[in-house]
This record gives sequence, structure tokens and C-alpha cells, in this order.
Amino acid sequence: MKTSINYWFTIEPYVFVGIAKENVLLYNTLDGVTLESDEAEVIELLYEMLKEDNCGVVLLTNERYNQKKIKDFISELREKYMGDIIEIDLSKGKPVQLLPFYNFSNKHEIYKKHNFSSFKNELRNLSNISIHINSTTNILKLISFLKSIPGTPSFNIVGNILEAEEYDTLLFFLNQHPSPKDISCSYLNVIPLQPAFENNFSYRISVHLPIDMEQLKKSRQILLNQTFPVEYIFDVSSIDDCMQAERLIEQFNIEQYQLKPVYTGDNINFFEENVFLKKEDILATSMTIKDFFSRQAMNIFDFGKINIMPNGDAYANLNYPALGNIYFESINEIVQKEIDEGKSWLRIRNRRPCNECVYQWLCPSPSDYEIAIGRPNLCHIKK
Repeated sequence: MKTSINYWFTIEPYVFVGIAKENVLLYNTLDGVTLESDEAEVIELLYEMLKEDNCGVVLLTNERYNQKKIKDFISELREKYMGDIIEIDLSKGKPVQLLPFYNFSNKHEIYKKHNFSSFKNELRNLSNISIHINSTTNILKLISFLKSIPGTPSFNIVGNILEAEEYDTLLFFLNQHPSPKDISCSYLNVIPLQPAFENNFSYRISVHLPIDMEQLKKSRQILLNQTFPVEYIFDVSSIDDCMQAERLIEQFNIEQYQLKPVYTGDNINFFEENVFLKKEDILATSMTIKDFFSRQAMNIFDFGKINIMPNGDAYANLNYPALGNIYFESINEIVQKEIDEGKSWLRIRNRRPCNECVYQWLCPSPSDYEIAIGRPNLCHIKK
């Protein structure tokens, strides 16, 4: 007569495991349900299961299984369809489970994963080109460079386009591209565009408070007289700014808008109350396995983006050194430098305190706010 039963223990391949010294988090990517534990016995069990040699399956003796903390955890795990146990006697051998476990430990492995093996593959990752223009921009040389960019990245024209000579030449050139195109400018610099551009361009209008009400009315009317999609970006640095922006949104019947927090150096309390993440904020975001892998491999805000400044300097992120100049380097060389030496595209949450937190890969990638504030994380969980 069987007196004791030993088991194989595993989790399902669609469940992501975040594990730290003091706690563990399981996230079901099918329904967003989570399971957390700070019990040492449970943490140790999951550490064992995640070891490469165990291939996602670990032996669970009858004695260990009947420890109350282990048994309660596994019971809840099974109720939430996150994992299971199998009697050893019912298995011909040790099973193997494919776990959603990211295992690229260095830059070269990440490049290999993303097929960074040729210029052609590298350039496929270009998703957005922001073109900053002013009176010093050489439009003809800029267009010559843009012609060399393969694929269909989106283009974003940033600044007061009226300052650039022959700006209409740039617009006509971009109008021939099937990719999305934005014009990002202040409400002070809105100009009417030709009807020929209506199906290919959209506006992103920045509003910095306090405003010139007459100028806002004037620019709003220009935009209403056209059929271009428009989104307003309100820069806010305080609750008063937020309230003023909301009043303007209602007064002008603005449908598409964002409130963009701005760090001024002395409004950290505003950020702590309105921007820093709480546990509930982090868990409220729906995640797929692909999302988890992406956040372990790349910066979801910066990856694939290049900024071109009026003097031709090219940046992946304006907070880091230039990658080259479009008048002297090719797009291939610029992208290659970001891959080899850059700090932007692959900036992830692998620094303390994030690398000691079970929510490490649920949080969005580090943003420009972390750079401005001088902190590696903006949350109320780890300090």
C-alpha cells in the first residue's frame, strides 16, 4: 500500500515569475491574475525550479509538499491555473517544461537575439525619426540623408517649421512616404498646411503654461479649418497646471490630448504624488509574455528611435552623447554606433534597486524622467 507520494512540481509556460530574496510574484499573462508570497519555503522552491539544470520542473517530496506553507501555495497556484503537480509514479521520467525565462545575460546575446548581424537587420529596427528644425537646418542635405533610410519609419518634424528655409520642400518629400508623419510644434507656431497633405500628416501641439489666450484661439481656429488629426500635449508641473489644462480642454472642446508632467527641479512632491508608481499601478497593466521579454531586452521608449538636430547631429536619446552627424556619417554608421556603444536603446531596469524587486519587468522601461530626477526608479516600492 502506498504510504507516501512524491511529485513533480512546475508552473505553466504562460506564467511569468518575478523572484527576489524576500518575495516572489507569479503573473498569469492570460488573465492578469497574480500570486505573491514572502514565505521562505516557497521562494526556495521556485528558485530551484528556475535553475537551468531543472528545466522548469523540480522534485517535490511528500514530506516537503505537506508543509503547510508549501501546500497552501500550491493549492492557490492550481486554483488560479498557474501550475500543477504530477505524481512521479504516473510519469515515465522527469518532465521538461518550457518556461518564460529570459536568459540573455550580455549585450552580444541580445544583439544575436534581435538579428543584429548585418546593417540590413539593424536598420529594420528603426521605427521613428524625429527631425528637429530651425533656421540653421540645411533642408536639401537633410532630404538627401532621409532618402538613404530604408523601410518605413514614422517621421516627426519638431520645431517651428517656418524658421527653416524651403520647409515646404521637406513636407513635399515626406508626403511621398507611406509612413505616418507628425508635426510637433508649439501652439504659438501653428501654420495652415496645403490640402494635399491632409491624408498624410498629423499635428502634435505642445502647450506650455501660462498661455497666450489670443494666440491659442488663433491656432485652434487654424486647426479647425483643416482636417488634420490633432493631439494637444499640455506641459504640467503642478496640480494647478493640471486644473488649468483641464479647463482649457473643456473650453476649447479638445478631444485628443495628453498631460505631460515636466520636472522643474523643485517639484519632486508633484512627481511623487502623481507620477511615481504604486504597486496597484504596476499590477493594473496587462502584460503578455512578449511584453516581459521586450522589457528585459530593450528600452520600450527609445528603441528604434533616432533624433536629428538642426546641425545634423544624430542622437538615440538627447540626454546621451551624439552618435554622429548626418552630413558625415551614414544611417548605417549611426545605428551601428548605438548598438556598439550607445546607452539608450538597451537601457533596462537592471540596476539597483530594480534588480532586487519582483516587479522589475512589470514596470515600464526607464524614461527620461529618471535621468532628469537622478533616480534609477520612480516608484513607492523600492528606495
